[in-house]
Amino acid sequence: MRNLIERPSYMTELNTFRDDRDHVKVITGVRRCGKTTLLLQFMDRLRGEGVLENEMLLMNLESSDFDTIIDYRDLNAHLKDKVPKSGRFYLFLDEIQRVEGWERTVNVLMMDTESDIYITGSNAHLLSTDLTTYLTGRYVEIRMLPLSFAEYMDLRGNGRRAEEAFREYFQTGGFPGIDPDMGEHAVSAMLEDLHSSIVLRDMVSRGNVRKPEELGRMITYLMLNIGNPIESTRVAKELRMNQRTVERYLELARGACLFYRADRYDLRSTALSPTPKYYVVDPGLRNNSVGMASKDRGRVLENIVYLELLRRGYKIIIGKWDSKEVDFVTEKNGRKAYWQVCLGYHDDETEARELSPLRSIKDSNPKTVILMDYSGDSVTDDGIRELGITDFLLGKE
Repeated sequence: MRNLIERPSYMTELNTFRDDRDHVKVITGVRRCGKTTLLLQFMDRLRGEGVLENEMLLMNLESSDFDTIIDYRDLNAHLKDKVPKSGRFYLFLDEIQRVEGWERTVNVLMMDTESDIYITGSNAHLLSTDLTTYLTGRYVEIRMLPLSFAEYMDLRGNGRRAEEAFREYFQTGGFPGIDPDMGEHAVSAMLEDLHSSIVLRDMVSRGNVRKPEELGRMITYLMLNIGNPIESTRVAKELRMNQRTVERYLELARGACLFYRADRYDLRSTALSPTPKYYVVDPGLRNNSVGMASKDRGRVLENIVYLELLRRGYKIIIGKWDSKEVDFVTEKNGRKAYWQVCLGYHDDETEARELSPLRSIKDSNPKTVILMDYSGDSVTDDGIRELGITDFLLGKE
């Protein structure tokens, strides 16, 4: 049996809305990031607090046990005699996007029963269909990612120094089921299988893609260009594809929670750039697909920082200040902050170049540089914080 850890931020969110029968708890995230395990751990917690087995029901709708459940009518029929009309009951519907019209079933359950309902889906657009008008204002979304580095240390640290464990995390990523101790060949095979599952089941099948090989080229392009500005017209030209097809594939990639888009803004005028950047959901998935060249290290590091800021609930954009670019501008609870990411300072010229975008901004909001080849926490004479990557990822910022 593989080791498990509890992921406190997600468990806290579930506990916050527990027994709130007016809101469906919707957990979204890429395939195999830990959604099912979270539900099972939550159910264990309920048992520990006296909830009986006949007061809970879990259905993994991608299991062969439920192959006959195609649409909401089938799901209604299956649940009819299993969910009581009144009294305490917890219902967990895992990977619900497989059921066509699932919102109708959830709406009926909310209207006709007293159930506390939790659903999961491997689709970022799970709640963007027309049918979700049934649930408007009656759900809370919990967006789940693979393991943070802090969680990775809890699960796989084994008493090692953070810097040593980070080198492993940097290469193989944070999917809970990917254990580097299994060996390089097994890790590669599992990541390849996961990549194929996401593409074939969450993009090709659901998106009715007629040219899977074309989609595959597009995904490879994005993997190679994480952290680079993406312009659909240029991508279409380079890959010899139709621009509208490129834009559709970009939406499918985001829908499958495989990539996240960060928009770029001019910080003076707030004008939106037509060339956003895209970041992959996990560095291991990316490295296994396209390799890790030395020139990629800085962008993979930037990708890891982006994901961590996302985990912490920040709204993230990329900022332009004149000709200079600030890697990330974040906002949370009305507070703004600026972040630069770099491998390290090799000389005074490199340091000046990396700090220059932050020094161009004269407001008093926090400014931080996150460095890979640095362990510590210091502040420059003009108030810019310099923080090592592991210190940042372990929450010392």
